[in-house]
Amino acid sequence: MDSVDARWAGAFEIVHDTDGWQQFRRLDGALLIPPATDGLAERAKMCAGIHASWKVTAGRLVIEAEGQDDGSPFDVLVNGVLRHRVSGAGRVSHDLDLGDMPPHSTVQLWLPQYGALRVLEVSLKGEDVAVATETGKRWIAYGSSITQCRQADGPSEAWPALVARQYGWQLQSLGFGGECQLDPAVESTISQLPADFISLCLGINTYNVAAFSGRTFASQVLGFVSNIRRAHPGVPIAVISPVLSLPREEAPNSAGWTLSDYRNAVAEVVRAVRERGDHRIQLVDGGGVFTPPESAALMPDTLHPNNDGYRLMAARLGPQLAAIANAQH
Repeated sequence: MDSVDARWAGAFEIVHDTDGWQQFRRLDGALLIPPATDGLAERAKMCAGIHASWKVTAGRLVIEAEGQDDGSPFDVLVNGVLRHRVSGAGRVSHDLDLGDMPPHSTVQLWLPQYGALRVLEVSLKGEDVAVATETGKRWIAYGSSITQCRQADGPSEAWPALVARQYGWQLQSLGFGGECQLDPAVESTISQLPADFISLCLGINTYNVAAFSGRTFASQVLGFVSNIRRAHPGVPIAVISPVLSLPREEAPNSAGWTLSDYRNAVAEVVRAVRERGDHRIQLVDGGGVFTPPESAALMPDTLHPNNDGYRLMAARLGPQLAAIANAQH
């Protein structure tokens, strides 16, 4: 019986300590500055979108890890179907029988999308086991908690994970709950990563904490997008404006702007960039992802979709993103 350690996809870097533990970083920390960016740094240590894949005929998956007490679970998929969902909270030790499967099946392990995590061992022990190499489009997905998807039942049901699996894309999730604020650390990370397609979901966190006003928001979005474009000339970019949040649509924040104002500003930036000749950037209207009744039903806290909401997001956004990613110019 062979044993093959996980080869992780979706991390910017992996940090190893002297005791053999691995921790993950989704951002380049060079442009983080405490205490101002402590919240972003915390979210960047969480493992949204990070996963490993193997080919195997039969075997067992071993997980030795330690997670946050309120952290999300691990998901194990066999040929795209959920086979195991196990706790990632506290010190965990899992030895999971993968059961019957066709020869040379694909096994994926998705790490918890929410909560600090460190890994001592993840390995697949089995017959004809080997690392599976991903070959699809390299997709960077930046956004807020609605991209990190804490409320999804498991990491494989976050909407970016669902879309990536549907289209065979290699996901790099940069979803940071409460911390989608156009930070230079994010811009630098996206600029360094290889990419065939980039999506940027912008506006909801800015509204919630009034980080930018009517004077500054559009300018910040334009600068952020323009710098990413310089790093990735010719790569399709989808800019997603905020999804509906009914109590916030016409309620001014402390900067005097409503969520509708931020959505309109995102659209205006994309329009301006396209008028200047960049037709590889396109707007996805987040306000059209859910109808108002769907938003009321699928967002129990009025802000975050539940698991059904994330599945509907994937179904609605996936075709739009695929059309942008695959458009010929």
